[in-house]
Amino acid sequence: MSRRNQSGNIRELLLIMLPFFSVFPALGLIMLGLSGGTVSACIGKSADALGLLKACRNWCLLICVLALLALALTVTATVFSIKALWARQNGRNLISYAVKLGAVILFLEAVLIGALVFRGGVLSTITDAQADIQQIERSELETSTLWIYPGRTSAHLPGPFSAGHPSPLTKHYASDNSLETWDPYLFPAALEFAPEFVYKASESLEWNQEHGRPYEITSTSRLHFVVSAD
Repeated sequence: MSRRNQSGNIRELLLIMLPFFSVFPALGLIMLGLSGGTVSACIGKSADALGLLKACRNWCLLICVLALLALALTVTATVFSIKALWARQNGRNLISYAVKLGAVILFLEAVLIGALVFRGGVLSTITDAQADIQQIERSELETSTLWIYPGRTSAHLPGPFSAGHPSPLTKHYASDNSLETWDPYLFPAALEFAPEFVYKASESLEWNQEHGRPYEITSTSRLHFVVSAD
């Protein structure tokens, strides 16, 4: 086989493999959306409940956009591969391989992205954050008198794979006088909430009412972002 034919065969093989090579930049786009740097950029200087909810929504929307771009990249690579093979006399018989490879890659990417968006909570987080944003803007918040459980933890924005992300929230657990469930509430940094009184579980409710007090907490309904606490 001549060197010219060998060179042509290598080019045709590379064209067939082009949809596979598109996987790496496609995954890079998805990883970019999940990175802590992207979350930080979405948060910016936001420190209150409304700003952080918008950052949460915008971040998850950006993940969806980057996921669509990742799929589009594979489609573009497959189409380019088909056109380039069609332009080569010896490549027309190889188009079916490029089509099959592109279809497999696209299917696997769609499964991965579908798991991220639907099972990973991206879509539900967008829905919940938007509902809470509208709740704040319409001043239709929930106000409850709640006991604060001892202890607190730093919290990330709601969303997928949040390990290593910024933590602009503080999570406290709170309950009403029934004490049946202790639900998590997210306190933005702007509130600077540091409860003076917390519920002492080793004592009775009556003892806690005598020696401490619950807090009046105004929050959103879905993600429990706290707007005010007194």
